[in-house]
Parts: sequence; structure tokens; C-alpha cells
Amino acid sequence: MNESPIDQPSAVMAAIRAWAAERRLPYGNLERWLRFDAAGRAALLDLARELKMRTGQMMTVIDLLDEISLRGNIDAASILAADDVRDALAAGGSAPARAARLIRMLRDIRFPRLAQLREDLEAAITALALPLQVVVRLPADLASDELVVEIHARNPAEMARAATAIAGAQDGLGRIIGRLGGDDEV
Repeated sequence: MNESPIDQPSAVMAAIRAWAAERRLPYGNLERWLRFDAAGRAALLDLARELKMRTGQMMTVIDLLDEISLRGNIDAASILAADDVRDALAAGGSAPARAARLIRMLRDIRFPRLAQLREDLEAAITALALPLQVVVRLPADLASDELVVEIHARNPAEMARAATAIAGAQDGLGRIIGRLGGDDEV
């Protein structure tokens, strides 16, 4: 009788099951993790420990790795060992910040057109040359069509400069909002 890889005992498999039980990882996610190749399972376990991943983060990472692997015919270990992924993880910062960077990097790999749109929108915001008192925020993961414009002013003069700058950038901001809302085909 042939056992599936998820039924075969090993130290890594046991550690994965223990991590999943401790974090209450849903069975479907655990099952997909255990179906990764041996190197991918181990690499993801190492990252989970190193980055102190929360359950939701791990669910997202497993989903993204699984989708990238299926679409690109590449194993999870190779995805995690890619230079851009390793560079993002090595960039420093807290474990939660590095986990967020990992997820963003994997989303960029999985959704390259959205990554390009984000890059284009960030360039358009920079080109507006707004003063430091004005902060323009794109929606997280471009999951919304709402653009946030914040004014940080310490006195009436700063407020007036910021408001004038926003008024002068109205056309550019409108184009950015239009792209978020789907005016340009993504």
C-alpha cells in the first residue's frame, strides 16, 4: 500500500503538525503545506519560526505559494529561495515587518500586473511632488478604489500650503483615483 507524503512520518512533518496545532492552522492549509516538496515544507517551517508568523499570515503564504507553484510549475522551496524573496527577507526590521514583506513579495510574484499597477501609481504620486505635509496612501493590496490623502499641519501656514498643493494636484490625483477605480484596464 502506497502512503501519501502527508502520511509519512518525519521530524519535519511532526514539527509542522505541532506548529499548526499550536496556531490552530485550518486542516486544509496544513494539508496543502504538507503536500509541498520536502525542501519546501522545511523552508516554510523555518520561515514560520523565524518570522513568528501568525495563523492568518501562514494561511496567506501557503495559498500564495500553492498558486505560484501551480501557475509557474515551480516548487515552494525554489520560490522561497529566489533572490528577490531572500533579499526582501534580509532587508531587516522586525519579524512582523519581514513577514508582511514576504507576503507582499509573494503577492507581487503571483499578481505581476497588480504589482506593476502599484509601481505605476506610486510613481504617479511621487511625480505630484506634494509637500511633506501631504501624504497620499494607496489602498492595501489595491483591494479598494479609495485613495487616502492626509494633511499633517502644525500651523495655519502649513495647512494653507498643503491645501494649495492638493488643489494644484487635483487633476493628477483624479487620474490616480481613476486608475484605482478601473478607468484604465488592469
